[in-house]
Order: sequence, then structure tokens, then C-alpha cells
Amino acid sequence: MTGNWLRNTILSQLSRSPASAEVIFLTLHDGTRVITFPRLNWGVVATASAAVLGIAIAILLLVNSAHFDEPQTPAPTPPASCEPFCAAPT
Repeated sequence: MTGNWLRNTILSQLSRSPASAEVIFLTLHDGTRVITFPRLNWGVVATASAAVLGIAIAILLLVNSAHFDEPQTPAPTPPASCEPFCAAPT
């Protein structure tokens, strides 16, 4: 029974139009149930997989090249004298 169901499902899947996006439930004459699913466009699957992999590698490279442990440079100390910018006494 399982072999017939699997074989009928695969055969009806192969005979469907790739533009069809519906799931079809059939009961054949001998009582077996057939469930069909839309075909996958493998070009879209490959492109999406490559995009996800590319984004993951880009994030990996960004995190790898970040400098988290570098000490910050201290702020410059102000000069001891305000010359030549001292305010004139009033």
C-alpha cells in the first residue's frame, strides 16, 4: 500500500505543470490517497541558498576583522597655560 501511494505521488508530481502552486489531494480508484505538492524551481532554491551563505560569510568576515580588544587612545591633555588664547581681564 505504501509503495503504490509513494509511486502514484511521484508520478503525479512529475506530470504536473511547474506553474501550479496548489496542493492536490486525490483518492484513486483503488482507495489509495495521493497528495501532490508544487514543483520546486531549483534555480530559486540555489540562488536563495547562495545568498544566505554569502550573507553568513560576510558577517563572519566582519566579526573576524573587528578589533574588540584594542585599547582606546586617551584624550589629549589640555595645555597648562592658556597662552595665546587667554581672556583679557576686564
